[in-house]
Amino acid sequence: MQLLEGIHHLTFITADMDRLISFYERIFETRVTMDLEEQGLRHAFIEMGPHTVLHPFQIPGVEPPGAQPMFRRGRLDHFALQVASEEAFRELRRRVVAEGADDGVVTDMGSILLFSFTDPDKGRHEVVWKKPGVPVEAGIRQADWTTAEMD
Repeated sequence: MQLLEGIHHLTFITADMDRLISFYERIFETRVTMDLEEQGLRHAFIEMGPHTVLHPFQIPGVEPPGAQPMFRRGRLDHFALQVASEEAFRELRRRVVAEGADDGVVTDMGSILLFSFTDPDKGRHEVVWKKPGVPVEAGIRQADWTTAEMD
């Protein structure tokens, strides 16, 4: 019996809710399903797909952590968004580069391709395409990773 379907939501701090919502709507065509101000703070649900919601909070006097190297970003280091297809991967990469949110370098990790992006609060996250029919064991060691050529 399968007990879970995935992650429902990821919660983090933003310095500017409108700017953050605008970024995810522009790049990822997300949908805000809840945007609420209560008890001196604002929070929203940004629907990223059928099973994933970003749940940012804007709290007066609380700033998100600044840009940091990987594994020094706090309790939640980063998240990776899984795309629906290789075509979607290429389109999102194009949008991220056009936005200036990253350089578009693609890492081939054997069973997946990924690229990074930086959100308006300096959160550094990833977009992932899982290659069909390639087992997760392929390319699992970092020494085997390469930079993929994308047009």
